[in-house]
Formats: sequence, C-alpha cells, structure tokens
Amino acid sequence: MSSSVSQYRGLTAQYTDNEEEDYPPQFTTLTHEIEKSKWSHIDDLDEFFARVYHYHQNHGMPSLILIEFLNLFQIMFLTLFSVFMLECVDYNILFQSQQVISDKKNNSFVEKRSIHDVIYPLDKCINNIDFKIWFSITIVFIFWVFRLIKAIYNIARYAEIRSFYISALNIHTNDLPNITWNEVLEKLLQMQKKHHLCIHKQELTELDIYNRILRFKNYLVAMVNQGILPPKIEIPIFGQLILLTTGFKYNFEFLFFWGPFAPFQNCYQLRPEYKVYSKRAELTAELSKSILILGVLNLILSPVIFVWQLLQFLYNYTELIKRDPSVLGSRRWSNYGRLYFRHFNELDHELDARLSKAYRPAMNYLSSFVSKFLAVFAKFFVLTCGTIFAVLVLLTIYDEDVINIEHLLTIISATGAIAGIARSLIPDENFVFFSDQMMFQVLAHVHYMPDSWKEHPNSYFVRDEFVKLFQYKFVYLLEELLSPIITPFILIFWLRPRSASLVDFLRNFTVDVVGVGDVCSFAQMDTKRHGNPKWLSKTNPKKTHQARNGKTELSLIHFVHTNPKWRLPAESLAFIDQLKDQAIKETSITEQSIAKSNNEPKTAESINEQNMEQSLNKSIYHLQSLVYNPAPNLTSNLIKSSLNSQPQYDFHIQQSGQMPRGAVSRIEGPLFTNKQQTLLSIAQASTLQLSSQGLPVMPGPNITTAIENSLDMCFSALYIHELHRKYHHGDYIDLDNVKEENDDDTDGENLFEMNQKRPLLESDHKRVQYNQGLESESEDDTAHNLTMTSYNDTTYLTNNRTNGLKLSHSQNKINNFNSNSLNL
Repeated sequence: MSSSVSQYRGLTAQYTDNEEEDYPPQFTTLTHEIEKSKWSHIDDLDEFFARVYHYHQNHGMPSLILIEFLNLFQIMFLTLFSVFMLECVDYNILFQSQQVISDKKNNSFVEKRSIHDVIYPLDKCINNIDFKIWFSITIVFIFWVFRLIKAIYNIARYAEIRSFYISALNIHTNDLPNITWNEVLEKLLQMQKKHHLCIHKQELTELDIYNRILRFKNYLVAMVNQGILPPKIEIPIFGQLILLTTGFKYNFEFLFFWGPFAPFQNCYQLRPEYKVYSKRAELTAELSKSILILGVLNLILSPVIFVWQLLQFLYNYTELIKRDPSVLGSRRWSNYGRLYFRHFNELDHELDARLSKAYRPAMNYLSSFVSKFLAVFAKFFVLTCGTIFAVLVLLTIYDEDVINIEHLLTIISATGAIAGIARSLIPDENFVFFSDQMMFQVLAHVHYMPDSWKEHPNSYFVRDEFVKLFQYKFVYLLEELLSPIITPFILIFWLRPRSASLVDFLRNFTVDVVGVGDVCSFAQMDTKRHGNPKWLSKTNPKKTHQARNGKTELSLIHFVHTNPKWRLPAESLAFIDQLKDQAIKETSITEQSIAKSNNEPKTAESINEQNMEQSLNKSIYHLQSLVYNPAPNLTSNLIKSSLNSQPQYDFHIQQSGQMPRGAVSRIEGPLFTNKQQTLLSIAQASTLQLSSQGLPVMPGPNITTAIENSLDMCFSALYIHELHRKYHHGDYIDLDNVKEENDDDTDGENLFEMNQKRPLLESDHKRVQYNQGLESESEDDTAHNLTMTSYNDTTYLTNNRTNGLKLSHSQNKINNFNSNSLNL
C-alpha cells in the first residue's frame, strides 16, 4: 500500500519565519512508459470517480438525463405557475364575490362560470405584473440559465462516463442494477494498472478512490466529530437548538470547498498558506471577511429564497398532507444525525443502507416513551374532530349540495387532518417495548452512541438528545422553510467568530497523500495518529488528535467490511488482529466456565449470569433481538441456549446458494467474498456458538454473503462498544493504574496491554470480593477519586471522570446526570 506524507503543525509549535521552509513539499510526478490511451492521465480524478459512482447508483444515462431536464422544467413550471396564480386569476369571480355577466346587452347575470371568466387575457395579465415580480422572475431566469448550462455540461461529462463503462470497464447500462459498487471498484483498480488513470502513483487502492470521492465529505464528518459543527444555539423556552439546515450546509461547502475564495485552490489541493502557522492571523481575517460577505449576500437574497422555499413546500406537501396528515408525525434522520453517524470514507448508499435498517428500531425506541398526558389529549381530539368529520362527510354523501356551503370543505379537511395527527400520538396498547433492548438494536446499525445513552436508555434526557438526530418530519420542514431567514445570521454571528478554529482545523488535520492530494487526516483511519486508547487503539496520541466516540476505530472496521480485499497498513492490521485476539480470549474463558459448570452443577440462572460477564456473549445477547423475531421471554431463551437447548426462531435469512441476483447496486460491500476470520466467525466457532443460541451458521465453507457481512458489522459494533463500556467501568483493568481523564495528554496504557497485567474478573463473586476490598479503603477511594457505580444490577468501582455518571451505591438513582450525550 502506498504511503502517505502527513504535514501536521501543532498550534503551540515554534516555526521558522522563513516561509519557504514552512511550505510542505509538493507532488512529484511519476513517469510511466506505457501506451497512452483515452483514459490515461485524467486531469480531475475527483470529479471523474464521483461521476463514475453517481452513474452507477443512478443506473446509467437515461435516469441522469431525465433528472437534469425535469429539474429545469420544475424550476420553470413553479415560477410561471406562481406568477399565473398571483397576477392572472380574477379571484372575485372565482370566489363568487362578483357575478358573471353573460348577456351584456340585457345586463343579465348567471351563476354558472367558465375557465375563461376566471382568467385574465394575456395582455392584462402582463400589465398586472409589478416591479417586484419582474425582479424575482429575472433572478429565477438567471439561475435557470445557469442550471441549463450546468445540465448540458453534466450530460456531456456523463456521456464520457458512459463510454468509459462500456469500452473500458465492459459494463453495459442494462447490467448496472445487477452489479455492486464493489465490483465496479475492482475494475477501476485494474484500469489503473492498465491505463494509469492517476499519473502520480503506479497502483491505486480502495482507500485512494474513496478519499477522492469523499474528500470534502470527510472534512464535514471530522468537523462534526471534533465539535466544530453543527451550529448549536440556546433559545429561551426551547433550549438548545441544532440548526444544520440544507441552506447553511450549502453555504458552508461553497465557502470552504468549491467557492472562488475557498481555502482549496482546486479540487485536490489546499492553498499552501493554509499549511503555514505564521499565516494564521492573516488567513483568519480573510476567512472572516469572506463569511461576512456571504452572510450579507444571503441576507439580501433571503426574501426571494424564502418565497421559493415556501412555494416548494406548498406544491410538494399540500396534497400529501391532505391525503395523509400523519406524514408530519413521521420521523427522518436529521442532517446533523447523518453526519454524526457517518463513518469516515462511507459512501451515500452505504450510509443510507445502515440508517434504513436502524429506522424501525429507532421508531420503536421512541414509541416506548409513552406520555399519558399527551395520549389523553390526543384521544379527546380524535373523538371531537373525528365526530365532526364523520357527520359532515355523511351529510355530503346524503346531499351533494351540502359541499357548496362556504368553507365546508375546509372544515372537513382541517378536522380530518387534526384527527389523523392526534391518532398518531396515541400509543399502541398491544405492544410492550424495552428501551434498553431497542437502544442496542439502534446501536447495532448506527454504530455511534454516547456512553450515557447506553447506560440510561429509559431517561427522557437521552430521549430528547436522540430526537435531535432523529427528528419529526414537520420539524425538518419548518427548519428548511425558515432556513433563508436564519442562515445569514448563523453565518455572521455564529460561524464568523469561529474563523480561527476553522483555519487551525484545516492546518492541523490536513495530510498530503501521494496520488490523492490533500485530504482530511482522519480519513486515513490511522489508529496510531487518531486512535483513542479508550476505544482499544494500541497508541495514545495527543488528546487534541484523538477522534471522539471511537470514530477512527469503527470507521476502520466498517471500511474493512465493505472492502474486504483492501490491504491494511501495519497499524490498522495490528488493531484488527488484537480485537480478534480479545474475542478468542473471551471464548476460551467461556469454554472453561462451561466445562467447570459441567463438573460442578449450577442453576440455569447462575450459568446465564456468568456467561453474560463476557463482552462477546453480551454482544450476542443484543444481536439476537436485532436479527430475529424472538419469543417474548428473551432471557429464558438465552438461558436455554446456554444449556445447549435449541430455541425456535422465525428465520428470514436466505441461503448463500439462493441469494437473488438483481437490483443489488446499493448493497454495502461485495455480494459474495471469500470466507475470512471475523468476530462473528470466532463466536460461531466457540462452544457457546451462535448456532446454539438460535442464530444460524451461514452455509458455504469458503463464501461469505452480503447478509452475513452486514450481520458481522453489527456484531462488531456491539462488541467494541461493550469493550469500551468495560474499560469505562474498570472491568478489564487494574483500577489503581487508571489515570484521571482530563484535558491533559496522557501516556496511559491501552486496554489490551493492561489485560495482560490483570486477568478478567470472571464472576460476580470475584467482583464482589474485589469491590469489598476497595470499599474497606473508602478514604483511599476519595483520594483516588473513585465512585461506586451500579449498572444492570451489578456494582462497579469506577473513576469519577469528567464525562462519567455518578450513581448511588445503595439506590439506583441518578445523582448527577452529566449532559455529555452530544458533546462532540
């Protein structure tokens, strides 16, 4: 694998005043003695690979052409239709405020109206248009011409991509729905060897192509992870609001990535002065000025943009809301949530697949919070509004003339909508949800979650924090509707004062990779540079360089699952291997426990409790409820499975030989791949294997299916979070050696190194003895800043870390709930 050249500059480091020494080395061009073809030495590989990806996801040219021209038609139609409705309709006649004179000689009036009576003649319609309307039409027309030129350019470039697919990749348009992106990626890597798409290196890797496609997206994900984004504003009564609207996101990308004054001088290279510490003050002032200009420009155009947003809302959602009012009560992953849950180097279809799987568990989790107060009000409105709606509909059916009564149709629509919305707020009394189980089902798919959420899923505080990531549809629509008004103020008063932090971020977290250019250093998924020892990484870098919430480690695991043929760097391979070694170690302990229990008979409950001490077994427990439809008593099923009994589940997993081949273009990773050792296979090979717990062992000794691969990723996420929880609670490590977590850099040992020094606490009995010994030294505990913590009816002794939770040992009540849920 090609090596990457990193250029990191610490904020406190001393630099020379010689600017030439401050600038990093530039690319060196490699010369290849090959036969040059049409596809050799492509100038803009970022755009090229991005278009290859979008061409594949949209299944070829027909849909791309249709999208471009329908977007143009939509802009023109909405503009002309809005002007027509404003200036060309006689509303006095339409609303019968004025009668129609059918016979002008006899001056006779009739009630019957025609379409010609309501619409003004063309000349009068044009004369009615005032200056404001003409100004708005001019702006829209200029924008439309710009979009037309862009559409023609896009179609021309996609025609080249079509030729590339057919002539170079040997993939025809009809085959695109049946080919995964992973297959296209393999062909691209082969094309580099044959035609040298990139001139700067001999071979490309999967990571190189992902870095080019997601160059700017990775920066956004890293900024969210490091707490620079999104805008968080405290508003009285409403509390903290997260305002990462589509309008703000577009302005931010324009300002930083592809605008005329952006820090990036082209698609792949950061301006050299941004890598120089001595230019910090000058660049901060320049960036602050650019943000101010962009904010003022947004403020000037805000009325036109707001009207456009309003028209789109009315035309797109009015009919839908009238037909199904409950759509406003549905939920969607917020813009913030999509960036928070997104891995580094994760393509759109991969993210969509994960979040789609998490949608139903997320809805079930929120449905577990039942408000009796709100339910009573909802039932009242369903009764009253539903009664009025039913009576008016029956009267209309009995005599159609009833509909001619003024505003009757409005009353019917309003009462029906209110009844529909209220009915969606009434909980289903036939379902019982377990919040902790639902939370772990969500975690298995989204992969990221603060510790406090996992430990207190029943808390309304956790529920309110989760809602910021999984918002109501009407909240999203309201944010987008008001975005033209609030975006200018966010740019000027929130983003502009943070110009220095943004300049520092670009300088400290930009790395120059041969054959790729300047990318976000987090996107390299380097556990040595950006790993976190609390998330099992071997090294302990500076805290300012650590990714939060295990982003580096989980992104690496996900990328390995979606690209199993990728050759890992030495540090990444060591991290994966030690994670597997930890799983093997736990399976060995489990086997020893079961063998010991066979010699010394125990009750089913004691065996279950002992097995659940291991992180591997606990992850299996949460995986059961994720994939299958378990019996009501999940705990009893787990006990039976621990006793090698076979519980019956309703399986919905297809055999690898029966895997259908069609519409697979949006599948994560390869459809089939060679069998490799994974955490799931390690668990299957253990004595307490998945098959003995009601989870199937996939057939095919040498083949891994996409379903099995996805299941293993879910299991890996649960497992690494469970190991992190045990690190947090001190199960695996000597508590005397745990250093206090603070803002200072630490050189503490990681989890795996500490495990070699102190064995696992294998049973409740040993843990109680260990805790009792520590309890007897309460004065020393105070000196060491230790706290007794209760978790799942088990007591642990943990450090009072700044982001920890203090719980009472005698009672299971929260004394001090730290709101660190979304402290990114």
